[in-house]
Amino acid sequence: MNRDVNLYNQGKDALALLVNLYQRGSYRVIRDPEGVISLWAVEGNERNPFSLSFADRGRISGSLEDMSPEFVRAFIEYVRRSAARVT
Repeated sequence: MNRDVNLYNQGKDALALLVNLYQRGSYRVIRDPEGVISLWAVEGNERNPFSLSFADRGRISGSLEDMSPEFVRAFIEYVRRSAARVT
């Protein structure tokens, strides 16, 4: 499968920014059928170190590299918007 290395590197940078924004807790990034990304906190894990999983089209993974390019693009945009609101 041909992967856009630059896109996935941008995704890793977005992930690093998200880690800085939310330093504790477990989260799941979900892309709904319309392509909208949302971040959900996993209840009961607020004090745990930061962890993140990704869900798209019924597929769940702990690795951004497993996700489709469309998911990664939407994730990058979501993190950019989230960071802009915080700063």
